[in-house]
Amino acid sequence: MDPILVRANRRKIPVWVSAGVLSGLFYASGFIAVAFLVPVQFAFAKDGKKEGLLSMLASLAVIGIGNAMRLSSLGFMQFSVLVQTFLPPLLLLCGIGALNMLAVDSWKKVIAVSVVLAGVFGFLLKASIGTQEVQQAIASIILQLLGSSGTQLPDAATIARDYVAPAVEVILDCYGALLFLMLAASWSIGNRLGEKGTGADGTMQKGSIRSIVVPRWLLWPSILAWGLLLLVLYGHKQGALAIVAWNASLAAASWYALQGIGLISYFFESKGMHRTTGLMLVLLILLILLDRKVGLAVAILMPVLGVSEVWLQYRIRKGA
Repeated sequence: MDPILVRANRRKIPVWVSAGVLSGLFYASGFIAVAFLVPVQFAFAKDGKKEGLLSMLASLAVIGIGNAMRLSSLGFMQFSVLVQTFLPPLLLLCGIGALNMLAVDSWKKVIAVSVVLAGVFGFLLKASIGTQEVQQAIASIILQLLGSSGTQLPDAATIARDYVAPAVEVILDCYGALLFLMLAASWSIGNRLGEKGTGADGTMQKGSIRSIVVPRWLLWPSILAWGLLLLVLYGHKQGALAIVAWNASLAAASWYALQGIGLISYFFESKGMHRTTGLMLVLLILLILLDRKVGLAVAILMPVLGVSEVWLQYRIRKGA
């Protein structure tokens, strides 16, 4: 992405234009939509707040046009539907914009913005896919799509109960943690590409996985989140409490997992094995995808390794 933006700049095209258009195209592509905030953060880091805000507007324009064209081709071109498809990217772009406006350290503002967005998205998800009517509609669509296969299928109510509802529950339980990861990654990668100064807190702004060190003040909130999850699991709690517990505990596990991966990367690079770090990450991803047991083991061991650095000095903090 960086060479594309650099070439655009040489042709006298403002960075905010190319970054905004690229962001909108990322979102419209579907499969790389999770990276659509990175070009916008690049514009913030490269040219400042004004250009970053302009890139947000350019991205929204491209996304709006793309959504309108897609809905028109499907025959759902209604203003209310267009607004619903426009709202998620708008909120996420506002989130990355807020990160650049808040004058606090990276960890605090990424977590604060993630919490606010999680609350808004939680309300929107509960009001949409969380309702039985929408789940029934989704089940009907699935039934229509599979109806031409010729196999005997259950009715829409059964599909909604046995398949759609559990899938919605999984989404509600992990969307907050995914929001945190998306914002943190976009913030870090965008700043790294824009060659922004690291500042005093530095860890997220450097963009290097080996440099990630979770602040000590996050330990007790993390323990509280995991304790709340245990209460939910053993008490068979459901509803809003369960959603908060799952999202908070997964977010806490994710940032300590990143620190655990950073420790492994630091070990390899301290031994002069710089290329081994990338190969190790690729191998871990492949093993997680191919074997559920390996995925579960990694999901447990990486956060544990990250948390253990609170007490055990695996690396020199200044050089991390």
